Amino acid sequence: MIDNEKDKTLFSDAIKKGFYEVLGGEESVKYRILLNRSDLIGRGAEEIMFMKQFLSEKFGTKESEGLAFSIGKNSYLFIKSLFEKTLNFQDMDFRFLPTQRRIENALEELKSVVFCPLGIKMDCYEQNEAFIWKLDTGCPIEKSPAYLISGILQEMLTDISGGRFFPISVNPCDETEKTEIVIAKRALGH
Repeated sequence: MIDNEKDKTLFSDAIKKGFYEVLGGEESVKYRILLNRSDLIGRGAEEIMFMKQFLSEKFGTKESEGLAFSIGKNSYLFIKSLFEKTLNFQDMDFRFLPTQRRIENALEELKSVVFCPLGIKMDCYEQNEAFIWKLDTGCPIEKSPAYLISGILQEMLTDISGGRFFPISVNPCDETEKTEIVIAKRALGH
């Protein structure tokens, strides 16, 4: 679990590296300056919402959703590397699980080891063809960390499934300040 400030800072570094990969040096420097002024480095969900707000103000709401998704995808390998011992995605016991069990275990590990300790409140449950993560962010979808989380999930699923693509969608809920991430149980073409 992310149980101390050092680990939260490592997660923050992974997200900043993903940001740099997507937007390059100039935008990354601007973002880091504003982030340093905000005093939100290593603050988990608050830092992610700050990044989403920065992207929305700079590029617009719809564009910021795609950028946050891409930043999440690019951040996954850094997160995997930094939390490798805790996530156990490289253990033989994990790697030899059937694909569906591997996916279920990986989703649970990522949720409990990374997202929940960052202060991201969520309810997770299964439906027939999907896993549902309902985020209670306390903010409207425009500032929600859902797109960043979806990008991380998309890349993780591709990684642990041997390159398969699992559709993921982000939907606003009827309840204000809640967002739903729907993760398909089956890969496209399978």
